[in-house]
Amino acid sequence: MIRVRFHFLLAVVGASWVTVLYRPNAVTIVLAVIFSLSVLTLRDFRRICLLFLLALILIGYSLIGYRSLSMEEGQIAQQKNVELLVFPDQLQVSEHGFVRGQGQDERGQRFLLAYQAKNQEDVDRFTSISFPTKMSGLVKQVPILGATNDYQFDFHQFWKTQRVTQQTTFQSVTLARAHAQNPLQAFFFFSHRLHATAGRWANQLPNPLGDYAGALLLGMKGTMLYENNPKIAELGLIHLFALSGLHVSFLAKQFRQLTRRLRITREVADGLLAVLLVMFYFFTGSLAVLFRALVAGELRIVNRNFSCQWYPVTIWSWSLLASLVFYPQILLTLGGQLSFALTLAIILTARYNYWLRGFFLSAVSFPIILAQQFAWNIWQTMANILVVPLFSAIVLPATLIGYFGAWLSVVKESTNVVINLFDRFVYWFGQLPGYVVIGAFSWPVLLFLFILPWLFFRVKWQLKSFLTLCWCALFILNYAWIHWPKEGEWTTFDIVQGDAAVLIEPKHRSVMMIDTGGKVTFGSHPVYQTANRIETRPRVLEQKKLKEQEGLAQSVIIPYLHARGIAHIDTISLSHQDQDHIGDTRVLLENFRVDRVVMPAGMAELPAYQRKIKPYLKNTKVVEATDRTKLTNCPLTIRYPFDSGLAGNDDSLAWTGRIGGTEIYTAGDLDRSGEQKILDKYPFLAPKIVKFGHHGSRTATDPNVFDVWQPRIGIVSAGRDSRYGHPHQEVLDVDNHERMIVYSTQVQGMLRYVYQKNQGHFEVSRHDITKSKGTN
Repeated sequence: MIRVRFHFLLAVVGASWVTVLYRPNAVTIVLAVIFSLSVLTLRDFRRICLLFLLALILIGYSLIGYRSLSMEEGQIAQQKNVELLVFPDQLQVSEHGFVRGQGQDERGQRFLLAYQAKNQEDVDRFTSISFPTKMSGLVKQVPILGATNDYQFDFHQFWKTQRVTQQTTFQSVTLARAHAQNPLQAFFFFSHRLHATAGRWANQLPNPLGDYAGALLLGMKGTMLYENNPKIAELGLIHLFALSGLHVSFLAKQFRQLTRRLRITREVADGLLAVLLVMFYFFTGSLAVLFRALVAGELRIVNRNFSCQWYPVTIWSWSLLASLVFYPQILLTLGGQLSFALTLAIILTARYNYWLRGFFLSAVSFPIILAQQFAWNIWQTMANILVVPLFSAIVLPATLIGYFGAWLSVVKESTNVVINLFDRFVYWFGQLPGYVVIGAFSWPVLLFLFILPWLFFRVKWQLKSFLTLCWCALFILNYAWIHWPKEGEWTTFDIVQGDAAVLIEPKHRSVMMIDTGGKVTFGSHPVYQTANRIETRPRVLEQKKLKEQEGLAQSVIIPYLHARGIAHIDTISLSHQDQDHIGDTRVLLENFRVDRVVMPAGMAELPAYQRKIKPYLKNTKVVEATDRTKLTNCPLTIRYPFDSGLAGNDDSLAWTGRIGGTEIYTAGDLDRSGEQKILDKYPFLAPKIVKFGHHGSRTATDPNVFDVWQPRIGIVSAGRDSRYGHPHQEVLDVDNHERMIVYSTQVQGMLRYVYQKNQGHFEVSRHDITKSKGTN
């Protein structure tokens, strides 16, 4: 057992050191210290020295890749001519002619690429690509933008784990077939062609069979599986789809059974299986999370045939070390974390009964998923216990049979019916009440919640109850800390072109959204013929249509509110009818319990309200307001409009109120005339924090009004590289004249005014890889 412990400690120490190298933060450093100190349990000086020596060799090897990646990350925005090698399985063409994918230059640096097709002929050029292709032309190269809002998914960090730090947008494109320069490159060219051909075959299958085959068998990044059925991720079933390598084990088991029936000797069968595992790995697109399953499968074959007597933990340890060599950032991805954590948990609970194992797996995955989603479905454990055997016994075989036997219409249709029943069952199961918003726990708490279940294997039964109580106490105390905070906040989201803010009072006495943002489109996009699968399911078609109209509420606003432990919104204020202020109201109404929607009087008669808001209200009360409207449980007061109107810019709702001992003012797109009317009717107002009207447009921010108010701080909510030129110079001149401190989402991302009683301060999220905070 000393040897098993040595291999395990070598793997976790090496993994923790490499992870610190690529992402040094409190969590990775603490884990590295804990695992490094645990090496002392070996109690053998020579083994300890050997382990650290091997770990240093691994970190030295990883340092080479890290330095190369850091140099790529440091490149600045530029325009230049490039030639990228693009594989057919790494290109996606949408029905609107948006071409996206990955490519690499002659030095091997990887890039995200984008191109807008000009016409149907241009689209056909890309949909017909079946060979590795050289894509050349003039591009604009910029670093991949990271998260500019707290708790927003960080694309910069995600793509960095894939060794991609830059993105290119082609202005014009020339395509030419690429030719392999050596046998190894020829093999990779062939594997990508094979994967692309397999993907096109999956695209010809009906849904959901096509989506399941694409995600489960091929690891296709373009699959719409999770978008079409988001309950898969919500119920924690995402690890079944190409994360845990469950289908690799299933295929290996079926292959061994087949060879036994054919009376093929075990040695010959294992030799064939060793080759087939490698082929399947490349067939599925060389997914990083499947590399663990490949290595583990090969090691088990060696173990069976050469009497190595390796324990399952030893095989797990070497699969982790091998993954770190080829994919050093594997544990910085959700897929990698779930894959290695759950497979280790399965190994250690081999003697547990089925139900107890299910609960343990849920306890292990809980902090990992909570760190990403800030919520938990109470049916998740039950879903895994019920679905995993169903998945192995029915869904996997049906997907395989449906994919490889789709040339027979009866096979294709029947397997699609089976998978559709499973898909609908998961969706129905996810609809049951039980989705609980928990919030963003601090990293020490998440770390303890993750570590405590593993201690069950090292303590006596008397201590297991104590550990369970500790786990529950940690959870309850942090849940209370998040849901009853002593501080309040007024937060302006960075949602590109648009407006959205939330006012959260201390202890969550009230939660008020002020506008919701929305996707702004300029003109209609043409629709082209592509090789993509034609969707026919009404539910999915409706979801797709609504998804195309969404702004950033799903990726910015909802994660932030969930991280703050918010599942209930008292008030949604819609300043006026413009899409960039109300477009994502539907998303919030569908994801939160909302007491009331407040909007300027007269707006309920407009088509924008009838189409975008009314169908999704459910039990939410609608209040058409003027400055005479009084609202209960609302921290702000309406100052404008005075009468019913058409909910245009000049009718925008204007709010004022005192938070943190300071008067604030926000008024959507209200123009200078409206500002002057407010001053005339309410001469006693003197707001010190002002959100500039109309995103900093010259149509607002009247210099005469501001000369009376004399605000100290201004807030600009506007998109980067705004096509309108916001904020305009005239507004900046007013800022300078009043000597104001100005915060802008363009520059600083999310803006938070945090207050407690009569004290408050600003916190801004600056966009850089260190997630640094600045406070004024």
